[in-house]
Amino acid sequence: MAMLGVVGAVVPFVALRHNAVAQRARTREAPAPLADGGVAAHGRLRGAPASITAVVEGLDPSRAHVERGGGDYVVDLPGARRATLTLEPAWQRATAALLERHQLPMASVVVLDTATGRVLVWASRGAPGRDLARVAEAPAASVFKIVTASALLEEGFSERTPTCWSGGFHALTLRDLMTDPRRDRECSTLPEAFARSINTVFARRSLELLNPDRIQSMAREWGFGEALPFDAPVAASQLTVPTETLAFARTAAGFWNSTLSPLHGALLAQGIARGGEMTRPWIVSSIRGAQGETLAVGGEHGWRRAVSPEVAATLVRSMARTVSDGTGFHGFHDDRGRAYLEGVNVGGKTGTLTGSEPYRAYTWFVGNAEGAGRRLSLAVMIANGPLWRVKAPTLARQVLQIALRGRSTD
Repeated sequence: MAMLGVVGAVVPFVALRHNAVAQRARTREAPAPLADGGVAAHGRLRGAPASITAVVEGLDPSRAHVERGGGDYVVDLPGARRATLTLEPAWQRATAALLERHQLPMASVVVLDTATGRVLVWASRGAPGRDLARVAEAPAASVFKIVTASALLEEGFSERTPTCWSGGFHALTLRDLMTDPRRDRECSTLPEAFARSINTVFARRSLELLNPDRIQSMAREWGFGEALPFDAPVAASQLTVPTETLAFARTAAGFWNSTLSPLHGALLAQGIARGGEMTRPWIVSSIRGAQGETLAVGGEHGWRRAVSPEVAATLVRSMARTVSDGTGFHGFHDDRGRAYLEGVNVGGKTGTLTGSEPYRAYTWFVGNAEGAGRRLSLAVMIANGPLWRVKAPTLARQVLQIALRGRSTD
């Protein structure tokens, strides 16, 4: 039985069980830009446009502008080519205006069509010259609990099993990892711990049932450590899993050691909504040549399965509780407890973590919404300064109001 610096009554690691998940391929290389301008002609018929399945040379979605004489967003490419984007123009304009109205120091919003991976909103603020939606520098914070919960469930931990706990609200110490019936007066199941982001539950159960290799392998299944397949280059979300007991427990609970890009956050949500499967996200609808001819078209392509449908279903239920009675409640309900999006099913995972030098108060919301005939997956990342302006769950709700109601409320 493996032991990693166990102190006092900290629960030891148990041997990692080999299962079908552990046998799946762990890494997949993202396709490199192609010499023909980033277009892969898979199944191309003579004279027919190619299918876009790789990085498009020269594409920077943050440089999108509205095409003259039309409503679509476009990006000019090398060689007198032009990419028409998949964005919903009204949603894109309103979301960009929302970021400006809040005067956020740094923020990024990505909205996907859940079924196809089509990008509907791509907006950032506060980092001139950088496309924040493709940058993986923000700490994943408690959004990483998606990975840890997946690993626990794949190892057979039941969502109905309670864990009694105490402490760990804003930090984790060795004392928090030690079971003590005199202190552990509250007991929570995994969905409740997920919804309320109870760090001690995730830390103790990870020490009991997981180890660093298992956390790493599950993170790889969710796409950490590799460039995401997309029409433009995306920085890989990073993870370092320490072996020392307290550092491992903190990492499993989402305290540092992991980073996330907003695009990746939206894909995590999409994978949960799609029963464990993520698609390749796409933002280019078509590429036209100098004469206006269509050279290539974008479309839906599968990517990978991260978890089983059963695990995904538990995560769906857990995400619903985040909004109904967890850390996302206040962002989606008014002061009287009334839902801002009545009739829309919303679920998600929040994350909050503060860094220094410079001071940054990061908040996240990654989640899914279904209503008004649409299924949407989104990620919102905000980095506030010492003066907090708005948190990610509130901004996420406002973006969904724009998409599903036509306007947002404060």
